[in-house]
Amino acid sequence: MPVPPRPIDSTLHGVTDYTAGTTLMTVFPRWVGIEGTASARQIRRAGAIHAGYAMLTDYPLGVVKVIPYQAHLALDAVGALALAGTPFVTGQYKKGAKHWVPHVALCLFELGSVIMSDPTGRGDFHGDVEAVRAANMEDPHRKIRDGRPAVVPSVA
Repeated sequence: MPVPPRPIDSTLHGVTDYTAGTTLMTVFPRWVGIEGTASARQIRRAGAIHAGYAMLTDYPLGVVKVIPYQAHLALDAVGALALAGTPFVTGQYKKGAKHWVPHVALCLFELGSVIMSDPTGRGDFHGDVEAVRAANMEDPHRKIRDGRPAVVPSVA
């Protein structure tokens, strides 16, 4: 079976870790309508744990680099499954779908992130990195004001 492309490098994975962790700890429970419930506390705790071990991961955005990146990905997968199971273990699912669907959706998001992350940390993207770097070095005002088209067709 062919391995799916893994375009997410360790830096982008780190950005996702911190963004998701912060969102889970702050606004996510309100967005899904579970503010002030045990389900919200479970999700906030999961976000804090996730951001915590992200800071300890040996990748470009890690603060104290003690957890190998591959171990971080394994923790992501185990944590995602644990989060999905939490409302069923604690009985929160009996209060309705809004008390378990966010957990399962977050699990699927996290597992998708793990599947698309390159365990080597390099990322398996196939973009022309040098062309992007060269374009970023150009003066944007020149492109806007000189009257030529901003996008030029590629030569095959």
